[in-house]
Amino acid sequence: MAPKETDYLEIAHQRAIEKKTHVSFPQLKYPSLRDKGLRDPFQWLQGKSMDDGAEGLWRVHDGLYDLEEFMETHPGGYEWLELTKGTDITEAFESHHIRPIAEKMLPQFYVRDAKTPRNSPFTFKEDGFYRTLKTLVNEEIKKVPKDKLKNTDMVTDGLFVTLVVASILSCWTTNYWLAVGSFIVASVSLAWLTVAAHNYIHRRTNWRMYYFNLSLWSFRDFRISHSLSHHLYPNTLMDLEISAFEPLIS
Repeated sequence: MAPKETDYLEIAHQRAIEKKTHVSFPQLKYPSLRDKGLRDPFQWLQGKSMDDGAEGLWRVHDGLYDLEEFMETHPGGYEWLELTKGTDITEAFESHHIRPIAEKMLPQFYVRDAKTPRNSPFTFKEDGFYRTLKTLVNEEIKKVPKDKLKNTDMVTDGLFVTLVVASILSCWTTNYWLAVGSFIVASVSLAWLTVAAHNYIHRRTNWRMYYFNLSLWSFRDFRISHSLSHHLYPNTLMDLEISAFEPLIS
């Protein structure tokens, strides 16, 4: 007889305490290296590679693929594949490729089947919720006017110009109130620019993602901790943006 829900939760939490599994998904392995060091994004990738059974290749579902020769021509940019080599990229592959083109190309890079089951609860069945939703989203994206992206670019670039002008003015002027006002404008512009630049980090490699580094954060680290960890495994033990605050917040 299956355990009651209360018993199930108690078992799940006990297994998490023993670091054998996730709290969110009790059937999964507790992430390797999760409690080591300062929870660096690249350490997170290293731990993930230890758990994913990708054997130094790229894993998508239960297949292993060699994308080495494809890295330079990858439409999303070289870096996404460089960062994820040796890991299971199924969630990233499914969520970042709305159109079926990538799935049709994938077989030409096939090497062999993986030896271990996927360490994930997500199946992405053809008639399942996510694949159905993705098909509908693909149709809606076709209706979005092309100039909408240009408007976003103009706003983002405008924030950068405002930041530069206000910063120079706050350093140059000898008027106290003008300096204070310029400083406030520069500060607000930097905050908004960081938020705007965050959107470009999710996209294919582009020069506007470097705006993010003006906040003294690294867009490369943020691609791991935010795009590959938080967005793909939100609010689980695989979410680096949650574990990074431990033990201050637990």
